[in-house]
Formats: sequence, C-alpha cells, structure tokens
Amino acid sequence: MERPYEQIRRMVKLFEYNRLKLRFRNEDERARFIDGWAERFCETDDAEWNIAVTIMTARRREPNFYNMEKALREAQGIRRERRLQDEWRAKDKGSLQQDQRANNNAEEQVREENENNRANAQIGTTREINSNATTANTQKRALQLQGSYNLKATPKTPEEIAQEALLRYERKSLI
Repeated sequence: MERPYEQIRRMVKLFEYNRLKLRFRNEDERARFIDGWAERFCETDDAEWNIAVTIMTARRREPNFYNMEKALREAQGIRRERRLQDEWRAKDKGSLQQDQRANNNAEEQVREENENNRANAQIGTTREINSNATTANTQKRALQLQGSYNLKATPKTPEEIAQEALLRYERKSLI
C-alpha cells in the first residue's frame, strides 16, 4: 500500500463519520491503532484496500482485524472477478476483431470475384444476347422444377438492358 498511514487515517475518519465503533481515549490510543493497522496491512494492494474499506463501511462492521481481513478476502475475490471479466472482454474484442478481419477479407474476395464476373460478363454479352431466348426458356424450366407457378422471366438489370441496346445499335451501324 502506498502511504499506509495516510490511507488508514482516512479510513479512521470515514469510519468515525459513518459512526462505526471507534473509541479512543486519547490521541496516543488513536496513534497506536493507526500504527497497528499500518503494520498489519502495509502489504495490501491499494485497490483491494479501498474496496475492503467500502465493504466495511457499507456493511457497518466493527473495525477490527478479523472483519478487515474478511473484507480484504472479499475484495480480492471481487478484483479477481473483475480481472477475469476484463480478460474475457479483451478476448471477445480480439475475436471480434478477428471476425471483422475475416469479414473484411471475405468482402474483398467477393469484390474481386464481382470484378472478375463483370469482366467476364462484358466478354460474354454477345453470347448472352444471342442466347437470350434460350435463357428465358432455361429460367422457365428452373422455375417449373422449383414448383413455382410464376413462369415470368426474371427482370433484367439496367446494365443488361444498356448492353443489349448498345449491341443492337452496333449491328444496325454495320448493316
């Protein structure tokens, strides 16, 4: 504990303020009490000490060595639980970050595949336009196999419509 005498003086004031049983006949007795507690609890961690003092004050326990050691054991348990929770949170954040990285990598792969598909689609548009009638029939067959009664072909995207119009225009200009 850093500055144990100062912390124990504060604890004594807190106990007196909360009307816990601290009866000193004179200042010498008070000084002996503070010396005894400082020697006994000087190796205690500051955070655990503060938690134990809070426990003692909140539960209105009589300030003696037994009750303080009991409160310190409870404070150590609380700190262990907090450390475990912090570790779990850190692991969760680490796994979330790994998941996010994996998602980002997957998104990048999907983007690359989409770019490759677009390039392949541009190359294959002439074939698609020529086989447009067969595509509609294929789509109808697929819908029938799925048991769908909606036999309308799927609507074309604006890109497909634009590509078809461009090819029609090029064919007209060749004639």
